[in-house]
Amino acid sequence: MIPEGAHWVRMPRFIGDAVMIHQALAPLRNLGLPLVAWGPGNVMELFEGSGAFAACVPDQGPPRAWDMARLLRASRAQGVINLPRSSRALVVAFLARTPLRVGWSEGGGRILATTSLRFKGLDGHQIQRYGHLLSKAFPGLSQGAPDLFRPRREAFDQAAAVRKELDVPAPYVVLALGAKYWNKRLGTPVLVRLLDALEQDGIPALVLGGPQEEDLAQGREILALRPQAKVACGRTLLSASAALMADALAVVGNDSSLSHLAAASGTCTLVAFGPTLPGVTAPQGPQVRIFQKAGLDCLGCMRFDCRIQTHACMQELETEPILEVIRGAWRGFTAGAGSSTDPGTR
Repeated sequence: MIPEGAHWVRMPRFIGDAVMIHQALAPLRNLGLPLVAWGPGNVMELFEGSGAFAACVPDQGPPRAWDMARLLRASRAQGVINLPRSSRALVVAFLARTPLRVGWSEGGGRILATTSLRFKGLDGHQIQRYGHLLSKAFPGLSQGAPDLFRPRREAFDQAAAVRKELDVPAPYVVLALGAKYWNKRLGTPVLVRLLDALEQDGIPALVLGGPQEEDLAQGREILALRPQAKVACGRTLLSASAALMADALAVVGNDSSLSHLAAASGTCTLVAFGPTLPGVTAPQGPQVRIFQKAGLDCLGCMRFDCRIQTHACMQELETEPILEVIRGAWRGFTAGAGSSTDPGTR
């Protein structure tokens, strides 16, 4: 049920950005402000029943401005918080005459919003930029650590079923695939080296990815090289993927949605960065470690291609530092540090 007088939060289609928006909203949740998440269906599926929002409203087909405006008016929305870079939700809020309209100045936002800032005029991490805008809209807003994300209970049940089907015992490590741009992806040779080392150490591993063809293709590539690998690409809803990572000993990934979800759950998250900037988009959480290929002067190039034929930053990343962290966590758990059957269940 959608509460009346709530603040509606427009969610983007990019999962990593949606997770960072969820984290930036922690101060508003701490105030007890009713928040309604509003966006693409797969993003709403992730947050539905998690307790992060009072309600989740998925888009019904291609969102049309007047239909969306009528929905805001019918629910007597008190405000619209638009942290994605698109101004579409601000247009809708303007048409609905929503009292508070929060968004970025670019793209006409300065005219449409009642509170705005210029995104490109801010420095620092993306979550910090969100925080600056929210603090302007809600004066005196106290900043604090983001609350840990937990999907709904059914997601953990689905995750347990996948693990049983693939015979992945706890504790286990997740190797997370994915990224919109190919050059952000951790290379298959690196993932195979990690799988081989974990198998030798007796540490179970699960390869996890979404239903996108790029993830499925890399999963097939890994299986062709290592038929014994446990690959769950495309086999889970996003919420169940989040549950699998929340219950993992550690997650290894790159600058992508699954790494953001793992970090937000509080799991030990080991993230490889190459062309993008950790200071701007690194996953945020209490146990995040960033890894980069040593000796490259092109790190953080922010290019969508690569001028180095080997794409060394993501294809030749050293695995030993990552394995050292995983082995340390494994030793701690097996020595009795784990307080439950699954190390990530908190």
